[in-house]
Amino acid sequence: MADAAELLIVRSLTDSDLGIFAAHRAAASSKQRALNINAPAAQQLLSRDLYESGGDALDCLTVFDSVQERSKRSFAKIHKNWRLGGQRLAGRLYAQIDSADFAIIRSVKGNDGSFPISLTFVARATDAGKHARLGTLLTARLNRSVATIDSSDAIFSELVALTARPPSPNAPAAVPGLPAQKSKISISIAPMPRDEKKATRRERTIKEKLRSPSILERMFRASSDLSAPAQVQFMQNVEMLASQLREVLLETGGIIKLGRDHGTFWPKVAGTRIGFVDGGLANLSSLGSAPIACRVGGYSVVPGQRGPDREAFTTLKLLISELYAAENGSVYDGGFPDVGALRDAARISIEAAGSVRILSEFPDFRWVFQHGALVNPVSRYTDVMKHERVAHRFPDFSSMALKELLPANENNRVGRDANFVSVHLRQLELLQQSSAVVCGVIERESTTSSVIKAILNSLHDDEIAALLPTSPAVWKEWFRTTVDPADDDDGDVQRITDSLLFRCVLEPGEVLRPVAIDRNEMRRAPKAWHDIIGQYPKPIVSYVQPTEWNAPIRIEMFEKDAERFEETAALIIHCAMLLPQYAFPVGLDIVDKFAKIPNWMSRPINTHTAVQALRRALDLGDDKLFDNLRRILCGTSRDWLLRPGAMR
Repeated sequence: MADAAELLIVRSLTDSDLGIFAAHRAAASSKQRALNINAPAAQQLLSRDLYESGGDALDCLTVFDSVQERSKRSFAKIHKNWRLGGQRLAGRLYAQIDSADFAIIRSVKGNDGSFPISLTFVARATDAGKHARLGTLLTARLNRSVATIDSSDAIFSELVALTARPPSPNAPAAVPGLPAQKSKISISIAPMPRDEKKATRRERTIKEKLRSPSILERMFRASSDLSAPAQVQFMQNVEMLASQLREVLLETGGIIKLGRDHGTFWPKVAGTRIGFVDGGLANLSSLGSAPIACRVGGYSVVPGQRGPDREAFTTLKLLISELYAAENGSVYDGGFPDVGALRDAARISIEAAGSVRILSEFPDFRWVFQHGALVNPVSRYTDVMKHERVAHRFPDFSSMALKELLPANENNRVGRDANFVSVHLRQLELLQQSSAVVCGVIERESTTSSVIKAILNSLHDDEIAALLPTSPAVWKEWFRTTVDPADDDDGDVQRITDSLLFRCVLEPGEVLRPVAIDRNEMRRAPKAWHDIIGQYPKPIVSYVQPTEWNAPIRIEMFEKDAERFEETAALIIHCAMLLPQYAFPVGLDIVDKFAKIPNWMSRPINTHTAVQALRRALDLGDDKLFDNLRRILCGTSRDWLLRPGAMR
């Protein structure tokens, strides 16, 4: 078989394949501990005798990034498919391999077991460029996640260059039962994450960046509902806007370049307490907004400190029953039409209360990061007006809820002072009074262009006039209308959002100089609440770009902390770089998982809620209320009887 042609088998990994890696077994839902290979591919790989006998153990060289190991691996028929197994692949590096990454088996065709094979893994997390190229070459060829490529194929030479060469048949073979033979490459595990290698090539142009797989996919998704000509125009507009805005911001100091060096950065914050807050709401489908089950989690950590005092968890809320309950303890039945507003107001105020509480418990915090916006628009959470009269009054918080939402010396509020707008303003005032930087972090991609418009308004005409092809006034107007165009007759337009544009403008490690955003414009506020809403703070807002492959993160801070903006942005970037394949601050990821309320907990809460509501209706002897509750609890949100009134 010395002249046998070579064969490549490419496997696009699925979740069930990940069981071969020790790092993935704890979270694996499948008991499979091998790579699944289709029978037609196995038939090409093995000799006829070996295929008909059901396989054998093959001498295999496994290669991933800087790690190599050689061992005997079983290649056998399991049911109708074949599996390449053997001892588990152990090591922290293998944790970076995920589903949709690639495994490439290289062998001679018709291998009778006397020829070694190689198994090469290509992961997006470690080599995004190679991964993207493989995806381009193989997307149309994969059949049930497997493709076979032989030496006669046009792409064979390019693929074989990406794989490890199998060991020579004359080289000492791996011995079954013995530990895998490690390569001579020494792998040192640094006490801190590896810093990204400094780019040796020139900075990419906006045009080159827009054609990278991560941004190109996002562009197509944003314009998927447009016609083909409109899609092309949309992409051209984004390229033109991003190129010009980046040039203007670089010249005017609107982009701050921050280093990404773990070894230099973390010693600067060693010994400093950092807090993270997030909340979760139970999905109580039966009775809408009341009661509301929630859990707000607080996580604090002191980088550089060792021992039991390094980190701490705090559960700030477990269950707030009847948040909008009447003072006599009965279930809120005011019939406010916007149930979503009741729920959102509860979530916003509960999470803010979590930040207030954790700051009171740990007065030495230097930073507290809150998952979500720091300041929200609040006009929605007021009375519904009709003909300048109150049609539906937004309910006040109950006295029990106020004890959870505000400190002990401030929870005896009544009337207007117990309304969400007043209570949440007081929460924000308490956060502003803290010596810690309180920062909102939002990783979800925005649907607005408010930051773009605020940046345009902040640019001084005399500073940018020499950089523009036309006058500053004309250029700004053109920029605004291109970002947020008016609908044409066919509706064939697409707004360019903050997150999309700044993903194109910013390079990894860069951050926008923050701008103030008025989230509570008085023109939108009800007149009856002008005096309160007018006191809401205007946060400073920015976007940071931790890595090349993720959308930028929006951060919000109080204006009083503007002097500490750069060190806060640097901390967010380095926290986000600690999670592989997910550019999000690791502390918020921890507390997000800690605060979530799983379905197994939500279901009994729903049952408890239903029983209490029905029991209350029976105690009151209200047949109409009992009938309505029964219909709600036995139906669904799609029930024909619950259709909108206009359709009846």
